Amino acid sequence: MRWLVGWSSVAASFATTGGTRTGTANGSYGAGAAAHGAYDAYGSGSPVTTGHGGYGPGSSGPAAGPGAYGPGAAASHGPYGTDRATAAEGRTVQPVGAQLLWGGPDPLWAVGDWRPDEVRVVAVDDHTHIAVLGCCAAGDDELRRGLLTARGGALRHLTAWPGSYTAVVKAGRRVTVTGDLAGARPVFHTPWQGGTAYATAALPLADLVEAQLDIGHLGALLACPETPEALRDSTPYEGVRRVPPGHALILREGSREITGYEQVASLAVATPESDPRQAVEGVRDALVEAVRARLTAPRHAPEAPLPDPGPVPGMGPADRRA
Repeated sequence: MRWLVGWSSVAASFATTGGTRTGTANGSYGAGAAAHGAYDAYGSGSPVTTGHGGYGPGSSGPAAGPGAYGPGAAASHGPYGTDRATAAEGRTVQPVGAQLLWGGPDPLWAVGDWRPDEVRVVAVDDHTHIAVLGCCAAGDDELRRGLLTARGGALRHLTAWPGSYTAVVKAGRRVTVTGDLAGARPVFHTPWQGGTAYATAALPLADLVEAQLDIGHLGALLACPETPEALRDSTPYEGVRRVPPGHALILREGSREITGYEQVASLAVATPESDPRQAVEGVRDALVEAVRARLTAPRHAPEAPLPDPGPVPGMGPADRRA
C-alpha cells in the first residue's frame, strides 16, 4: 500500500518543522517503516497499538528510526494519546513510515514503497511548490511552468500531462489537490483538528480520525452495486468523503472547497458538435503518450534474486529440510 497524506489546519501545534524537499525523493524510509498509514503521537519509540483501519488491535508499530517519534509517552487510548486536547499540547502528529515532502502548517507526506522516480517535488520559491506522485512524463521545466500557472488559479493543465499521477500544489497557505477525470486516482478528505486532512486513500483518514463504519454507504453498495450515483461522495467510513472525478480539493488555512476544473457544456446554449474523428484521434494520442511514459520509466529490479517459492508456498528449496 502507498498513498500521500497531508492536512491544512489553523492549529500551529500540528505544524512540522521540516523543510521542503526539492527534486526527486529517494523513496526509502529506512528500517522499521513497514506500518504504512498508522499514526501515533510523539512517543518513546516503543511499539504502539493502533486502533482500527486495517491494522488490528495489538499490532506493533515501528521501532525508533526514520518515521518513529521523539521522546514522550506512548499513546494509551488509540493512536493519538489519551485525548485530543492532550495530543494538541506540545505534540505533533505524523504518519508512521512516511517521507516528508514539505513541512509547515500544511505538511505533505509520501507513505509507502514509492520508487525514487515516482515522487517529485519542484519549487519556485519557499512558499510555492508542486508535488507529483506517480508516473508523469512532464519534465521539471514543465512542472515549474504548470506550478506558476496553477498559482494564478488554473487547474486543468495539471491533469493533462502524460501518465498516471496525483498533483498537489501549494501556493502560500492555499493547497490544491487534483483528482483525475475518471476517478482512477481518487482523493479523500475529512475534517480534523479545526481544519481538513486529505489522502489518496480513505483508510489512513479513517485511522486518523478514528471513524466508524458508514452503514448507509455499505447498504447502498449492496443494494445498487452498479450505480455509482447512489454512493455520491461517501466512503465506507463516516466523515470521510471522496472528491468527485474532474474536481479538485482546495484548502485555505483549514477551510476546504471542492471545485470542478473541467468545463461542462451548457444545455441552454447550443454548441457545435465536435468532429468524431478528431475526438477518436485525441483519445488515441493520449493513450499512446500515457503508455509511452510508463514504458520509458526507469526499471527497478531487486538487488538479490527472490527465493524459489516452489510448486507450493512453503515448499521451495529454501524451506526443505536436509
